[in-house]
Amino acid sequence: MREARIIRWFVALLAWISAASAIAASHTHPGALTAEKPVLYHVHGLSFSSDGKSVLVPSHYGLAVYRDAVWSEVNGPIHDFAGFSVNESAIYASGHPAKGSALPDPLGLVKSTDGGGSWRSLALGGEVDFHLIAAGYRSNALYVLNGQPNSAMPAAGLYLTLDEGKTWRRAAARRLEGEILGLAAHPREAKTLAAATDQGLFLSRDAGASFRRLDRVAATAVTFDLEGKGLYYARAIRRELVSAPLDSQARTLLRLPPLGLDYATHVAQNPKDERSLVIATQRRHVFITNDGGTTWLQIAKDG
Repeated sequence: MREARIIRWFVALLAWISAASAIAASHTHPGALTAEKPVLYHVHGLSFSSDGKSVLVPSHYGLAVYRDAVWSEVNGPIHDFAGFSVNESAIYASGHPAKGSALPDPLGLVKSTDGGGSWRSLALGGEVDFHLIAAGYRSNALYVLNGQPNSAMPAAGLYLTLDEGKTWRRAAARRLEGEILGLAAHPREAKTLAAATDQGLFLSRDAGASFRRLDRVAATAVTFDLEGKGLYYARAIRRELVSAPLDSQARTLLRLPPLGLDYATHVAQNPKDERSLVIATQRRHVFITNDGGTTWLQIAKDG
């Protein structure tokens, strides 16, 4: 119990320090919040595009795109994004609509099939702002973390939809401990998902009905690898990125750039190149590696 309290305190402390730094940084760039100069403020997701050529970073000021070593704002509405996840053919998101948008506020669950250029409302518009969404890359599974009851969800908790929000099923989440900081859906198996929490890393094979613990160290980000045979996840206290196969106890630590008191909040793998990974941190830094973590390039600093 004492160790658990220390982990929660440490993660909270890091978040407070990073949030204070982010606020200070934002005040030094009062004119930055425009479509011409994207700002990564309060990042809620991270992904590669399905062609593997772009890094997508949603935040409260739209969807930023890193492509050919250049940052730009997506040519579409600048929504205030919260939950965000990408599969092979679409982007799923939540949050609040851009000024002048015809979409409801909050967005509920929305979908884009043109890289964020346009969005279609799927479910619970005007009711819910999902902060965590996990889409199976090649499955039809969508998992969301719901904070309060709504017309389709009688209670807060973890929910699954297999039909883009037409119907929802609440997961019992037995033996899942701690605050959920990250979710990942298996690329092919609709019933398999992973959760990163301040109590460790957890895996479910039965659509969230029950979980087993894979790691006792606080985890702040998680994603499945391309084939769904393993996980990449971030440990907060040790500032480590770990590669872990699902069928063994083996662990491989990937070299990370020096992070100091910062820590990774999101991790994604390139769907076209298994050695290409990207991480975003609490302080709004973004790093990319094209050699499996041997070297990293910083592509964003302080958002």
